[in-house]
Parts: sequence; structure tokens; C-alpha cells
Amino acid sequence: MAKRCIGIDISSSYLRAVQIVRTGEELRVERAFSAPIRRSTDILPGMLRSLLNQHGFDRRAEAAVSLPCNAVYFRHVETDFAGLEQIRQGDSSALQPDFPIEPDEIITQVYSHHQLPDEKYSVLTAALHTESLRQRLSVLAEARIHPSLVEAAIFAVHATVAVNHPEIAAGTALIVYVDQSYLTLAVTKDNGILIVRNIPIVAYSDNNVDSVQEQIAQVLLREAQITWRKAFGTGIVQDSKIYLAMGDNLCHHLKAKIEQNINCQVTIVDPYAKLQSSPDGKANGTLCVAEGLALRLLAPEKAAGTNFLQVHDANKKPTLDPKRELAVCAILVAAIVVIWIVALFLRLSYLEKSYGHVKNEIRGVFKSTLPDENTVSPLVQLEQEFESFRKDYRVFAPFYPNSLSALDVLYNITKNTPVRTNVKVDDLLIAADVVRVNGTCDSFESVYEWQRLLREVAGFTLVDVQDAQKEPKSGTVNFTIVLSSEVREPK
Repeated sequence: MAKRCIGIDISSSYLRAVQIVRTGEELRVERAFSAPIRRSTDILPGMLRSLLNQHGFDRRAEAAVSLPCNAVYFRHVETDFAGLEQIRQGDSSALQPDFPIEPDEIITQVYSHHQLPDEKYSVLTAALHTESLRQRLSVLAEARIHPSLVEAAIFAVHATVAVNHPEIAAGTALIVYVDQSYLTLAVTKDNGILIVRNIPIVAYSDNNVDSVQEQIAQVLLREAQITWRKAFGTGIVQDSKIYLAMGDNLCHHLKAKIEQNINCQVTIVDPYAKLQSSPDGKANGTLCVAEGLALRLLAPEKAAGTNFLQVHDANKKPTLDPKRELAVCAILVAAIVVIWIVALFLRLSYLEKSYGHVKNEIRGVFKSTLPDENTVSPLVQLEQEFESFRKDYRVFAPFYPNSLSALDVLYNITKNTPVRTNVKVDDLLIAADVVRVNGTCDSFESVYEWQRLLREVAGFTLVDVQDAQKEPKSGTVNFTIVLSSEVREPK
């Protein structure tokens, strides 16, 4: 499957971009762009947007961006094994004093290390000010470009050399890269960079072009020997290779000067030596940095490098965004309210369903109990029928727990009638809660003896003798006894 990546080289005076596609092992330059920046930097976001909108660069492709040469600091540090392990574990506190950046504003990246005599190690590190990275990312974000890699220009140039001139993989070499204000030198051994140096140079606009080229040549000849001696302890040997990555005119001038003063092999870097290219894949100006940035994403196995963006994201502390937090809280509250309303509707639906079942059961009970009645209001009709039944039952067979039935009343009266008295009952009335007995006996003592016996009956709460009168002629006593039982209304 084809994979596309874009390399973007941003300088104070130009913008260059390359889009490369990789299919299997084949690399092809699909698009290339190069244009000067003649006005202030506020035009840069518009030029970046035009890459995607006008020049056909794929907005879905991963992007890699270079950093200005003056923003990246390189240090060659010698340390012992303990210091190496400390650096490997991400603790760069031992490196920070070597860089002119405040400790809380520095981003450090370890590029490589190799062993030296006496159990020492040589470590190549690069450092960047956090603000420089923020500014670069801010410009890209304004153009809606979100890079996957932010790299130092010299490491991108090294990737271009490694892919197009694979002979660098064996032996020692010096890579020379020149932009408008800096000369950058990188010493390699077996394709690994040992030392990187940034040397300021004069601007092109300050002097005559020939004079500037001559000044750069003199600085290069001097600093190349110093850098080589710093790496290997000797001057540049004959079988060493020097690769020049810069504009064509300057390249040819420097090549002639180097070959005249140093007996070694000089190669002008050709970014299309091993890569195929489409008609839109060529542009004016050197594309070594832009191409190398894309190659760092597409073929990282060809050349190592750094990624300051990865280190920055790993060290970045999460910040509290009040607007985002309020939005999340509002969403949670809204979700709770919605769930609560849905629960209420579900509860209402359940209650309505249960109410329907109860109504059907009441209607069924009503039909089975009163099949001849028309159903209007089952509960009211059943209550009316129940009250009617209750009244009838109170008359004929009271259902209260402490009351007596008519037969019980008659039985208790008969059972508790005095045996040795001549008591005759003329009339007996049994109502719902009152019993009246009219009769005659031979003396008042018989009447009150009967009253005493009836009071001992548990079902009678009141036994009262009324209208006890003695007949003058016959001597018999007429009496009326009223009995009452306790009645408890149902709840």
C-alpha cells in the first residue's frame, strides 16, 4: 500500500516542500514546491495553506517540519556509564548547563552515543527552546497543518544524503549545509553522526555575492578541519568524503575550494539520485531539507534523527480548560436530566399498565359477583351492594366478633332462667343490638334473680329491669327486661 509524507522546510526567506510516496521499497517524489518569502511572516500561513489548496499536496499525508538553524543547539558531551544511563532514562539535568536555555524552557534530545577509551562515552545531544517550538507549531496550526515530526535541518539533510548516496554508510564523512545565516557541519562514521556544529556566517545581502562565497569558503576550510580534529583527533584524511547541500552556485564554488586545499572526495548532494520523480516533483532551489524531512517519516531505517515534538508532547503537563470542563459538566447534567425524565415516563407507563390490569380485575370480580347488574362504576356499585348485605346480616345474623346471633340470644336467655321461680315470658323481641323480654313471675326477687343471671352472660353488656309492677288482685309481677350487646363498627 502506498504511503505519502510531506516535508516542509521553513526559513525566514523561503518556503520549500516535497511530497514523497513510498510503494514497497520504491520512493518517488510526487510534488515539489519552492518560493521566496518576500514580505513579513504573516504571509506564511497563507503560503502553507496554498500547498494543500492550490499546489495539490495531500492534506491526509503525514507532515514533517524543520526548525531554524539558530533555534537548535548541539553539544558533544563525554560522560561515564552512569551518566549515559541517566541520559537514556530521560533525565537530561546533567546536559542543561551546557545550553543557553533556562531549565524549565528547554527540550533536549539525545541523538547518538558511542564508546570512547577509558570507559567513557561520547553523547551527541540537541536542545531547543520551548518557545521556538510553540511559534513554529502556532504558524502550522493557523494553516491547519499538524505535523508528526519536528526535526533539525541537518538531520533531514543527513537522511537525504543517506538515501541518495548510500556509500556514506561505510567510512567517515563530513556533511556541509549552508542556509542564509548559518554553516552547519556534521561528521559521520558508518552513517552515524558523531558531531554537529552550527557556525554563524554573514548574510547574502550584506556584501557582494562573490565576496560572500569566498568568506564562506574560508570559514568552511577552517571549521571543517577543527570539527574533524575534534571528532577523530587528526586532520581530514584522503579517503574521507565531503557532501555539500546548498545552492548550486555556492556548491560548485566550495567544491573547487575544498578540492584545491583538501585532498578528499567532494560530492554535491543530488536529491534525485536514487528517487524517481514525476513532472511536478522538481522545483528551483535545494530541496535537501524538505526531502529529508519526508524521508525521515517514510524511511526512518535509512537515517536516524530527532523528534522534538515527541519529547515536547511527552513532557507537556495537562492544562485545565474551564470552557471544556463547563461543557463536560453541562453535558453530564443534561444526560442526568434526560435519564431522569425517561425513568419517569417508564414509571408512568408501568403504573398505567398496572392500573389497567387492576381495573380489568375489578370489572371481572364485579361481573362474577353481580352478573345481572350493568357495569357503570364497579367500586361504587359493589360498595352499595355490600352495605345492603351488611344491614341484612346485622338483623338476621350479626357478623361482628362480640355480638350474638338470635339463636345465641334465645339460648342464653333460656339457659339462664331461674329454675325455682315461676317465670313466664309473654313477649320476646330480638333486634340488631337490643333484646326486650316481657313476662310475669311470682315475686320481685325472681325478676332480679333473673337479671343477675343474665348479667353473667358474656354477650350482654347491659341488663336492665324496667316497669316491674305487681298486680293487686293476682299478686303476680309484670316486668320488662332490656338486654344490649357490645357492637364494634368495622374499619
